[in-house]
Amino acid sequence: MRKSICWIVLGLLAAPAAAQPGQAPSGPAPTPPYPEPAPAQPQYSQPAPEAPMPPQQPMPPQQPMNGPTRATFVSTGEVRWDVRLDNNAVCTTPCSLLIDPLHFVTLASQDRSPSRLSVGYLPPGDVLVQAKPRSEGAFAAGVTFTTFSGMGVITGITLTSVGCATDRSGMCKAGLITGGASAVALYLSIDLLRSSLPRVDVGPAQARPYAAGNTVGLAGTF
Repeated sequence: MRKSICWIVLGLLAAPAAAQPGQAPSGPAPTPPYPEPAPAQPQYSQPAPEAPMPPQQPMPPQQPMNGPTRATFVSTGEVRWDVRLDNNAVCTTPCSLLIDPLHFVTLASQDRSPSRLSVGYLPPGDVLVQAKPRSEGAFAAGVTFTTFSGMGVITGITLTSVGCATDRSGMCKAGLITGGASAVALYLSIDLLRSSLPRVDVGPAQARPYAAGNTVGLAGTF
């Protein structure tokens, strides 16, 4: 009898405790009524589309850098000149030649003391080559004036060095004047001597040499 009463009291005490709010149920959690969201996919940056390349135009054929030269050789004086290509004589002035590229041209005078002029490589097209012989009068005057003016420079240096070293003002001034004037004369004499030497002038032209009896000249546009 006593055991039955104890079990009844324990059952009455346990019923209110199970009905109190706030206690989590001991069973598994209920399943949510909506589906779970799918995991986000990683986003990658897309490369920009490349611009289409323009079609390549065919390259035009390259023209040769150098062509043949139509050269006319003349002399501005009475002296005649031998025209040489790579040290080989080909004609005598006045004459015209068709010269291929990369031929070195020189001129050699026909006189007792021959002169040699280097023309070099001629440009393509029509070219006029004029050879000027040495001016004998200007050359003789240049040699003479160069000799005397050089002696004057030496005299002026000597007078200046002696007069200034020995306190002789007259000799010192005379040396300065002589040396200065002789130096100017020497410069002019050398310039005259250089201008009298033979030279060659190369320029564009369209001309052809002609010979009529004892007359030789050029016909064309200069």
